[in-house]
Amino acid sequence: MNNSITRLDNGLRVVHKKMEGFRSVAICVMTAVGSSDETSINNGISHFIEHMMFKGTDKRTAFDIVSEVAGLGAQINAYTSKQSTCYYIVTVDEFADNCSEILSDFYFNSTFDSVEMEKEKGVVLEEIAMSTDTPDDFCLENLTSLFYKGNSLGQTILGSSENIQKFTPDVLHEYVDNMYCADNTVVCFAGNIEQEKAVELANKYFKNNFKKKHSDKTPAPFHEVKSDSIIVAKDLEQANIAFAFPGHELGSKYDMASMLMSTIFGSGMSSRLFQEIRERNGLAYNVFSYPSSFVNNGDFSIYLGTNPNTSQKAIESVRKEILDVKNNGFTDLEIERCKKQLKGTYILSQENSSSVMRMLSRFALFLDEPFDVDERINAIEKVTKQDLIDVCDHVFNMNKVVASYVGKAPGFDPLAIMKG
Repeated sequence: MNNSITRLDNGLRVVHKKMEGFRSVAICVMTAVGSSDETSINNGISHFIEHMMFKGTDKRTAFDIVSEVAGLGAQINAYTSKQSTCYYIVTVDEFADNCSEILSDFYFNSTFDSVEMEKEKGVVLEEIAMSTDTPDDFCLENLTSLFYKGNSLGQTILGSSENIQKFTPDVLHEYVDNMYCADNTVVCFAGNIEQEKAVELANKYFKNNFKKKHSDKTPAPFHEVKSDSIIVAKDLEQANIAFAFPGHELGSKYDMASMLMSTIFGSGMSSRLFQEIRERNGLAYNVFSYPSSFVNNGDFSIYLGTNPNTSQKAIESVRKEILDVKNNGFTDLEIERCKKQLKGTYILSQENSSSVMRMLSRFALFLDEPFDVDERINAIEKVTKQDLIDVCDHVFNMNKVVASYVGKAPGFDPLAIMKG
């Protein structure tokens, strides 16, 4: 195994993987701070800070940041999730030092200029509006909010327009000082770089710049799901329908079995849902399932994009497939085929340094262990039929299913149809 985690004396973890045959290096700083760490008053602040980090430091303007990165032939970006925020640069190996310095500068020294902030508020408000105007995104966002109702995981990543408009530079600086701490942050290097060099760069540009070593924040607690539904009537040509069931938390012993179950059941064109709902019966243009795992929590979601006239029949078909896997399980042929499919997904992901960087960082940040693709492949091989039965029994609990609908008023309750 050529990947490692080095913990510095202030708690900062340096994650490294040498990727032979590559000329690129993906560098990121990932902090365990996301929308689930916010309150209703500041919901959206993690994502807004992600935007503002690129708007200038004491030594660089917003243009300087992107211009310098582009001048090195590198790519820069960031993203915010429910439980983490990640800033990254993918560069040619010879500029790893330069890019580490740029990444460090805006991560630690962003000024959150008030003029730039007002402009960026407009950008984020447009992003919120766009999300609301995108029916499938809106449907799935409503689903998550309802599934985790009363839990901070139910808060949206983008936050509310009202919250965004109230943010000030002082509020952002205080949040960063308190939440961006050494012991809940990893710096990751994946690609053509040696471990000694990665640790050297982390010490040089990151270690001594944190305001605090330790964050007092705690992850969102376990959430007990209550079955419910939300229907939003909109004059749309397509009915957007989604269901969420209990899933498995990050690091669960059923982690890989859950992934394999979703692969067989609803991920991809060869899955049961796609073949039955779309190919055989033409009941939906888009249909898929996916598991989501968090610290202390997890969920399993199913989405349907269908004609309003056939939406009830489509839901009935999904329910039929669920009952079939619960009662009859999966065939040996399905299991073997999808094990190969899942293994292929992991192996192919290793041919992209930024993809490797994301997986390494998430494992280190939340599980405090290195991501090893060979171990994941071995875990796939070890999944048994009984594991899949256990996953289906846990997931497909009709007493804990949540439903979301966006489209023309359906005239029926999607939740009632799913429950039968």
